[in-house]
Amino acid sequence: MSNIILTTPDELRAIVSEAISGAFPKPVSNPSQIDTITLNDTLELLKEHGYPTSKAKLYKLTSTGNIPCKTYGNKLVFSRKEILLWADNQTKPKHDSGRITMALARSARRKRLKL
Repeated sequence: MSNIILTTPDELRAIVSEAISGAFPKPVSNPSQIDTITLNDTLELLKEHGYPTSKAKLYKLTSTGNIPCKTYGNKLVFSRKEILLWADNQTKPKHDSGRITMALARSARRKRLKL
């Protein structure tokens, strides 16, 4: 019993508090870090990022499974990260040089066949 440590109640509270806070993750207190959003929030998010979409279009995309979503009860919920990734993957470059080259090659081939 030679390992007795003398401490004050305040020091003991600080030691216990530090040990507990290190053992458990901190709760998310910032609501902007919550990833789950509702249908209306999804519409606003898409509009803010330059992908304006109607509510009807969003419902159609969810019913066909073309947009990532989940249900919570009878409500549709979306992941902010998945929606932005999905929207980015839906866009195409304005000038796709490979497509333009193929279109020119087809046109030249048709013109050569006419001669």
